[in-house]
Order: sequence, then C-alpha cells, then structure tokens
Amino acid sequence: ISGDPHLAMMSSIAFEGATQRNKPDLKVGHVVYARIIAANKDVEPELACVNSKGKANGLQVLEKGHIIQCSLGLCRKLRQAKCPLTAPLFKHFKSFELCVGMNGRVWVQSDTVKHTVAISMYLKKCEHMCLPDQVMMLKQTVRALG
Repeated sequence: ISGDPHLAMMSSIAFEGATQRNKPDLKVGHVVYARIIAANKDVEPELACVNSKGKANGLQVLEKGHIIQCSLGLCRKLRQAKCPLTAPLFKHFKSFELCVGMNGRVWVQSDTVKHTVAISMYLKKCEHMCLPDQVMMLKQTVRALG
C-alpha cells in the first residue's frame, strides 16, 4: 500500500476518526496518500493518514484514478503553487485531482476515464519540454479526445 517497491506498515486505525469498530477495509494493493511517521533501516516504514494533530488534511485512501511514475523533479514541480504544467489543464478539463507523492508517484483522477488517461499522458510526456512545446502537446491531446 505504499506505492513503492518496498513494503510499509499501516495501522488500520491510522485514519481520522477510525476506531477498532470503525476502520477502513484496506487490502494489499490499495493506493493510499499517507505520510511516513517512522522510518528505520532495520524495520519497515510506518505510514499514517493523519497529521500530528489527528486530522486527515487530505491524507486518504485514493479510489479509482490512475498512477504514473515519474522523476522526483517532476513531483517537486507539480507540488509548486503555480505549476506551469497544471495551469493550462484547467482551461481544457472541468475537474481533475492530483495527489503528488515525493516517491515519484502521481495519482490522477478526472470526471471520465478518457480525461484521466489524457492528463496522465500529458504530464508524463511534458516533463522535459519547454513551455511552447507543452502547450502544443496539450492542444494535440485535447484534439485527440474529440
């Protein structure tokens, strides 16, 4: 459940409002946007979907969507408040969500599967392009959607 090639541990009550009776039904392979709360070279890292105050603050199990693997440089760029890659997307897609991890994984969700795949492909292809090429790539992607 870490999105990483290594295993990680996560308590079933590591979610906001979770109790022994009321906890999410996590299975191996579920995608979780979490933070690392403990890491040691001798044991598996431990994850949680709450901050130090017990609030989720966006950390959650991610339903549906698509995960792309990319460089840490792209992850840093996507986490910027005014990211040059995401700004043009708002002009062409009604709604979409991105969860950007600092493990080289980006989760993409949109209103349709077609849009989710198109946004994923755009982000993956535009990583090393200059701005004019990015704009042209987005126009081609939108045109291909019909």
